[in-house]
Amino acid sequence: MSAETVRFALFAEVFAALAHPKRLEMIHYLGERQHTAGELTELTGLSKANVSQHLNVLKARGLVHCDKCGTFCHYRLTSPAVLEACEIVRKLILDQMDITTACRQQLAEVVPLRKTPS
Repeated sequence: MSAETVRFALFAEVFAALAHPKRLEMIHYLGERQHTAGELTELTGLSKANVSQHLNVLKARGLVHCDKCGTFCHYRLTSPAVLEACEIVRKLILDQMDITTACRQQLAEVVPLRKTPS
């Protein structure tokens, strides 16, 4: 397997980890400050088991780190770059929405074709 193939596979794995709305929500909360799994359960409305599964995906992809403190695990983002990546995607979505809105406005200004009476 070439280095490029490995690189693109790693990119795909990170994007796959980011491809779930609840994981993105967890990243949002972890961007504010570190949280325990119990806190994330309350914030997201998910079950503890579901939060744990999502955190395991994020940890496996190197996006989240767990610091053990007694019986609690405190989760935090591994890097501010995680939030930066999310912000880039948010801007991309906003740009696409602007383009779509502009296209709709242009189409609305087009005079509809009328059938001429025979």
